Amino acid sequence: VLEPVQLVEHPFYEVPYNNLSAFYALGLGAIAAVIGLVFLLIGAVIKKVITKLSKCIESMCGKAVRQILIASIGGLVTGVGMYMFPLVYSSGRSTMNPTMLHAKALGLANLAGTALTKCITFWVGTHCGLVGGLFFPAMYIGLISGEVCALLLNLAPEMTVPIMLGAVPASFLTAPATNLALPVGMFVMGPLHTVPIFVGVVTSNTILVGTGFL
Repeated sequence: VLEPVQLVEHPFYEVPYNNLSAFYALGLGAIAAVIGLVFLLIGAVIKKVITKLSKCIESMCGKAVRQILIASIGGLVTGVGMYMFPLVYSSGRSTMNPTMLHAKALGLANLAGTALTKCITFWVGTHCGLVGGLFFPAMYIGLISGEVCALLLNLAPEMTVPIMLGAVPASFLTAPATNLALPVGMFVMGPLHTVPIFVGVVTSNTILVGTGFL
């Protein structure tokens, strides 16, 4: 059983509520939908490459060699990714706090690089047979996206991070209650602060899933 994740020392219900946050959440939800789509497209491309490579290896060397080589490739790509961007390690659950604490020091390049590398290492690992779930990596991509949006759009990360953390996975996972409840619980937020998260979650899900695009 996973222990509860709390990402902040001081609860977010103490943060003053921005009356425009629900309107900002509409735009952030749209951005989250684009990020979710890119996340899935990277997965589709990697799946195609790994599938083709697996067939070639198995036809030449047999099933046993294919299993060993493909798993080794998954481990190699994950290791290289972790070496280049150390915050890529694990499912993303244990790297949320360090990322939030040092987001400004990391800067846009490192945050964007970490997000992209996380997408690549996750999908390569998944299609190479390594064990891992989808939810925490998607949430971590959302968290990084929230920090990037805060830096690029000059918005408070206390607003952008919870919205994007829920909205990115919500763009392709239709679990609105879960995608709303997790950021609220993780950041210890009050009822009023849940409004922009709900708006972001509904917006991103509507754009990709609700329209029938996915």
